[in-house]
Amino acid sequence: MTCRGRQPFGVVLRVLVVLCGCLFLFEHTQAQEGRSCSYPGSPAHSSVHFSDDNLGPETVATYTCENGFELLGPSRRVCENGVWLPEGIPFCVLNVAAGKAPMQVSIQGTGIPQKAIDASTSAFFNSETCTLTKPEKAPWWYVNLLEPYMVQLVRLDFGKPCCGANKPATVVVRVGNNRPDLGINPVCNRFTGFLEEGQPLFLPCNPPMPGAFVSVHLEVPVATQLSICEAFVYTDQALPIERCPYLRNQPLGTVATYNGKCYGFYNEQPLKFLDALQYCKKRGGTLIDESNPALQGFISWELWRRHRSDSKGQYWMGAIRNKQLGGWQWLKGDEVTLSFWNSPVGNGDCARYDGTKGWLWSDTDCSMRLNFICQYQPVACGRPEQPPNSTMIARDFNVSSIVEYACDEGHLLVGPSTRTCLETGFYNEFPPVCKRIQCGYPADIPNGDYTLVNDSVGYLSRVIYSCDDGFEMVGRAQLACDIDERWNGPPPRCEPVQCEPPLEITNGILQLPNNDTYYGSTVNYICNPGYKLVGPNKITCMANGQYDSFPPSCEEDPALTSTTQEVTKATRPPTVPTTTIRTRTRTPRPPPTTIKASNDVIRLTSRTRKPSSTSATTTTVEITDRPSIIIAAHPQDNEIAGSSNIQHGESPNVNIPLSIDGERREPFGARLNVGAIIALGAFGAFIFLAAIITTVVILVRRNRSAKHYRHRASPDCNTVASFDSSSSGSGNGGLNRYYRQAWQNLHESAGSKSGLKASAARTNHQGNHSPLRRKETLDEPMRTERQRDASEMVVNEAYGAKVAERKRHHHHHHHHKEGREWGASRPPPGGHKRY
Repeated sequence: MTCRGRQPFGVVLRVLVVLCGCLFLFEHTQAQEGRSCSYPGSPAHSSVHFSDDNLGPETVATYTCENGFELLGPSRRVCENGVWLPEGIPFCVLNVAAGKAPMQVSIQGTGIPQKAIDASTSAFFNSETCTLTKPEKAPWWYVNLLEPYMVQLVRLDFGKPCCGANKPATVVVRVGNNRPDLGINPVCNRFTGFLEEGQPLFLPCNPPMPGAFVSVHLEVPVATQLSICEAFVYTDQALPIERCPYLRNQPLGTVATYNGKCYGFYNEQPLKFLDALQYCKKRGGTLIDESNPALQGFISWELWRRHRSDSKGQYWMGAIRNKQLGGWQWLKGDEVTLSFWNSPVGNGDCARYDGTKGWLWSDTDCSMRLNFICQYQPVACGRPEQPPNSTMIARDFNVSSIVEYACDEGHLLVGPSTRTCLETGFYNEFPPVCKRIQCGYPADIPNGDYTLVNDSVGYLSRVIYSCDDGFEMVGRAQLACDIDERWNGPPPRCEPVQCEPPLEITNGILQLPNNDTYYGSTVNYICNPGYKLVGPNKITCMANGQYDSFPPSCEEDPALTSTTQEVTKATRPPTVPTTTIRTRTRTPRPPPTTIKASNDVIRLTSRTRKPSSTSATTTTVEITDRPSIIIAAHPQDNEIAGSSNIQHGESPNVNIPLSIDGERREPFGARLNVGAIIALGAFGAFIFLAAIITTVVILVRRNRSAKHYRHRASPDCNTVASFDSSSSGSGNGGLNRYYRQAWQNLHESAGSKSGLKASAARTNHQGNHSPLRRKETLDEPMRTERQRDASEMVVNEAYGAKVAERKRHHHHHHHHKEGREWGASRPPPGGHKRY
């Protein structure tokens, strides 16, 4: 029973173990599939072999160099987590210092400078293989490479330790084309430390530096000897002998390369001129048939170092006498324009390099048997560099072949996309680089979102922005990751959708509760009394910038034409009954000229005191979204144009100030006591004195200067006065008129009936002038209009300001849309090998 009870548990446990194992293997397989590497890159003149052609995890890349080149750097790299380790690509280089022309500051014993480039080195000082100078304060050694190279690395094997115990030395390597002993060429590298006997010192030039001279300078505080057992100058821009197939099997020391050509020196089988020429042609070469100072220096150096103990060596060259013209020409028929003859020239028909004359030219008989030099052109350039994360396509690497480069996805090709193998054995362009471009995640925008195409932020990746409902886009919706690792433009903005200003309706008004016409806002319509609404009383702004319905209309209602309209007046004390004023209903007149509606409804309430009644009357005037321009017209009955005193028999108190909120205040009249009258008199005297002082100051200033002063603050803080020389002293000037106006206000505030009547008379006399036209200056000459008090509120101007503000609010909402950009790619050509 116990075993039977435990058996199901064991089965379940085994099943769980199997499932976990399967899950682990699945996840491990997925991780391996997602961690493969891209192409690791390979240097020029090399080949790389992979243990797994899919470049999956743990793949090993093995590098080898072509014949004649030396591998510097790691020969094996492993793919781990999508990265090749160790980092850095090795390179295949040539030592171009071997066999060239060295020099040093001085020689101690047998330590000549040539021993540093004789292809022999030692782990300790040996007078047979190492150079040695005398004790010098700044010893130096250099090598003349005979032609400029792109120097990448300098290796120095020192023969003797320097400077004593615990005394560091400074080694400076310079590369350039100037005299190396002057120490003015650019610095390739500088090392400060301890120099140990037989220990190599590697000094790279980063970036590679061009030059024909490489010099080594020792900077020490005391006189010291400089000893170098071997010096190596490495570059990958040199032509190996292997590029010239017919010289591959020649003995070491009998071949050399210069300026993209190979030279073979044959000194063991002298031949006649024509036989030597035929020997070179059979192997794809010819006798040397060109000349320039650099080439002459190279030939002279190579012949000198081969015949140091035998200065009588003679070598054929490819120049013959032109018997018809009497001059000399090359084998290919060109005239010899630059020559290095040893004068005088004899009667021989052929030319040779004469060792007895310092390897200058001499004429000779063509039937003599001499040594000769064959000149060859390379037939191939070798395998070029291939940068990491790239693909290379080429038919082969021979002369005239074209190599094409393409970068992996998310990388930018910086440099030429094609390279051609020239007849010099070099490619016509420097290798390109595949640069990984990452722009980072694009910026978020309010009221919108974005989508990454292909979920990538690499080079040429695209992002598409979109706006939420009720918002429209301002700017470009699509951006691309550019070469500078930035998105090629700023992100767009999502602004609220705004409908056009609503249409006005005749015989009606409109209201904007939200004070705007953005998405979701509504417009309410109301008809004037005597009219009925036909259509919806409310329309709404939708997400597409249009209203959901057309505005309604107001049609005349015949049933309400003959009725009267009641204006309810609210009393200030709660116990006073409300007085209702009935007005006659007239046939509607044509609508006056209107100004664009404002969104706000302004209520202007004025309170006036009726002389014969104890109750205060409040009149409410509603000014809606359709303010009209007030046109002067004849008064109706006892109505004064622009006044709120309608059918009450009141005298229009035109000089009573109107407060900012539109509420008229009651005149004090007979309720003032003697103290108030004395206070007002003192106030008027103060104003009179201030006016006189101001007038005197203005007159004095006018006499001193003829300048005009504008926009000076007037004594009334709510108006602006213009004082100038033409109005200051006139009878109608600003100060005199202001004083006169203040005096009248003083009498009116004291309850002067005559003042009120006089004001009424002046108002009736100027009744043809619109009382709602406010003047901004008080001292305009030759004007007879009544000046309105500064505290009066002008409805026209208030609505004009709101209309102007509304126009400015709607002015800038114009939206433009742009197209989208798309790119295309082409496949690589067929018939080529892919690397």
